[in-house]
Amino acid sequence: MAPNHPFWIRILLRAAALRASEAELGDVMEEFVAGRRTSFWLISQLTSSVRRRRSPLTLSERGAEMLSNVRNDIRYALRTLWRSPGFALAAIVPIALGIGINTGIFSILNSVAWRPLPVPEPDALVSIYQNFRGGPRRMVYGARALFSIPEYRTYRDEAQTLSGLMAYSREWTVTLGREAPQEIQGILVTCNYFDVLKLTPVIGTGFTPVNCGKLDAPPVVVLSHALWNDAFGADPHVLQKPIVLNGREVTVVGIAPAGFDGVDMAKAAFFAPTTTLEVFRPEQTFHENPNVSWVTLMGRRSENATVAQVRAELSLVASRIDQQQAGRATSLIVEPATTLSLPVARQNVLTGASIVMAAFGLVLLIAAANVANILLARAAGRSREIAIRLSVGATRRRLIQQLLTESAIIAVAGAVCGSLLFSWLFQLLVPRLLASLPGGETARVDAIPDLTVFWFAVGLTCLTVLVFGLVPALQASRGNVHSVTKQDAPAATGGRGWLRGSLIGAQVALCMMLLIPAGLLARALYAAHTLDPGFDQHDVAVVSIDLRGPRYEKGNAAIVHDQWLERVRALPGVESVALASRIPLSPGRSQTTLRIGDGEGAAVDMDVNTVSPDFFSLLGMPIVRGRVFTDGEIDAVMVTESTARRYWPGQNPLGRTVTLDNQRRQIVGIVRDAQMSQAPEAVSSYLYLPAMRGTQRRISVLARTRLDFAGFASAVRAETSRLDSNLVVNVQPLAANLGVLQTLSQITAGVAALLSLLALGLAAIGVYGVVSYFVSRRRREVGVRMALGADAGDVQRLFLRQTLRPVAVGMCIGIAVAASAARLLQSVLFGVSPFDPIAFIGAPALMLVIAAAAAFLPTRRAMQVDPMSVLRSE
Repeated sequence: MAPNHPFWIRILLRAAALRASEAELGDVMEEFVAGRRTSFWLISQLTSSVRRRRSPLTLSERGAEMLSNVRNDIRYALRTLWRSPGFALAAIVPIALGIGINTGIFSILNSVAWRPLPVPEPDALVSIYQNFRGGPRRMVYGARALFSIPEYRTYRDEAQTLSGLMAYSREWTVTLGREAPQEIQGILVTCNYFDVLKLTPVIGTGFTPVNCGKLDAPPVVVLSHALWNDAFGADPHVLQKPIVLNGREVTVVGIAPAGFDGVDMAKAAFFAPTTTLEVFRPEQTFHENPNVSWVTLMGRRSENATVAQVRAELSLVASRIDQQQAGRATSLIVEPATTLSLPVARQNVLTGASIVMAAFGLVLLIAAANVANILLARAAGRSREIAIRLSVGATRRRLIQQLLTESAIIAVAGAVCGSLLFSWLFQLLVPRLLASLPGGETARVDAIPDLTVFWFAVGLTCLTVLVFGLVPALQASRGNVHSVTKQDAPAATGGRGWLRGSLIGAQVALCMMLLIPAGLLARALYAAHTLDPGFDQHDVAVVSIDLRGPRYEKGNAAIVHDQWLERVRALPGVESVALASRIPLSPGRSQTTLRIGDGEGAAVDMDVNTVSPDFFSLLGMPIVRGRVFTDGEIDAVMVTESTARRYWPGQNPLGRTVTLDNQRRQIVGIVRDAQMSQAPEAVSSYLYLPAMRGTQRRISVLARTRLDFAGFASAVRAETSRLDSNLVVNVQPLAANLGVLQTLSQITAGVAALLSLLALGLAAIGVYGVVSYFVSRRRREVGVRMALGADAGDVQRLFLRQTLRPVAVGMCIGIAVAASAARLLQSVLFGVSPFDPIAFIGAPALMLVIAAAAAFLPTRRAMQVDPMSVLRSE
């Protein structure tokens, strides 16, 4: 309907705009534009509006009118969405995906980095770490930022802004002696640990001055509620009989409250005083050493004391400690306590989480750009309505408010649906994902939302509304009042094509920033599954026992070690057994610093493994030159081929010396390179040292056997139990280490594939929608061209070139950004270059094919219409 109104009707429109409220005119014009009312009805309504005079509004009346406008906008937006279910679904689903996934990921990060500790008044707790330089040489057990017990006592005694200060040392593994011994992990704590946390044992007295704090006191322990239930059947009499930890009888003095298993990410099964360190580990005699980093400090602020005041006071204490150690300078890190408070670990996790959040944020941006394009197309279709509203006096601010209200309803609906769905999915999937990772079952990670997650979702929703709603609202509110009376009014919106093209280009660029990393991770997954580590891992088992503890003094440990090793070697089906301090393809690395030559050469860092002579033959690692060191040959070493080429290029390294720990060692053999660690690339410098029996307390051996794994594991456990029933033996196939690497690659590649598929689908939908709209707006041009003799294929190629131009620009931008950011993935790209050509060629090719297909379908459909019928309809 083209309202070509005479001059006197326009006068009525202007007069009505001065007399009637915007809400009244909005309802009138909605009825008229929808075609449900005639022009005579419109004239009568406008005349009535002119007759009603409006007096100046008071402040309360203005507020009431504003609320009325908001209600009307919400009601109108709901009616509009209800009448256009296809549009509503196309707009809400992408936003639900984007906001839902991002909220779910944030809930996991929140549980690790920001959620308050599970103790009373957690906001009053602060964690304390230190950075220092200079001073005496310092030993580190855990992290350099930790403290010694003497340092802890100094801070505890001098701090006035803290009502209490405690210390703890995380992740101590001991053997719980029972009919079936098991390894459990706990923490060593100072006696005021539970007092500072304001926790009381549900059973027992806990740590008291009588049973805790003296180095010669009988060892005591507080069990976690979970261990009490699982291992002791919630026996209330467990306090009346000792338990055995690392072969030593220990008295249980309390059961921790239900649900509390420490204040770190790793769940603790027990809590023991720090004074029991030498009880569980006789070889560790550093409890009173002031130059050992091994305990974390956590304090509770005094009433009215701020974190800044605590930091200032403790910094003064730190300066006094520095004065006692020449050359030492200390800076403290005092922050509100969280589950992940260790600075190094927190920085690593937040860095990784920021990469993940950025990737999921790209999906939300693509979804927002998609919805913005839909809204632009919808606004073009409503140009007549918008122009009429402007002509009757509606302000541009009022129109923007109405359009943003519609965008807000779309965003809120998407946020609610997406957050509920993905919150449920993440809570279901996270435990299963953790169970598939080594040690994941003891990690305190979940996706349970809290108030922080709620406000994150609210903020993300508001930001999304501005991203996808503001630009279409600004464009739509610039309606041309004069063009609404013309028959060719629809063509007036063609000038917004550059904006829709820009949004498509942005979608494609963001999509490429996900597709290329997904391609790199897929290549890494393939490399992990086809990896040849350089040794034969089939039919090889890893067998480990722990001889740490008071039952095995140094001499006794060597005897037990030899006896156990001989028993394993004598088992039926065992072909060979070899010692190794680092199991191939296990996490982490062991490094040492040595000098090339007689002690005056250059100092170099090398990865090192201490192995027995049978190690190389058991794994089928060929000796390229020289020989294998013999059993007991302590001054010999072996190097890999790449190490020999690196430090002795063009020379024969056999017989040359290296100096390690002031001891000269001679190179006796060169072994072929092999993948010994889970590092992304094979280590170029690797050194093998001869193992000495009885020097290690936690022993791992490799055994090649003809038995099936289950039978071999059962035989090893039975033989170990006959030697000592309190020993815990772990048996795993060597191939399981590669399986862990493959699992990690599968998880990262799977997440990347999911993200890239979502992005690719959204981008394809965006291209299809824009091209469909673009073609529909140029039907007259198509008809004219074809009526004048233009070939349908030529017209189609013309449209494809025009519509795919922003796609090509977006691809170029996305490739450039992905190339600059590819190095961030290097730590998880096992055996693959961050600039792998297959990923950088395959991903753009896939994007181009999908975009071309999305653009081809609507243009092909447009070319099949009859030119004369198109011209007649126009």
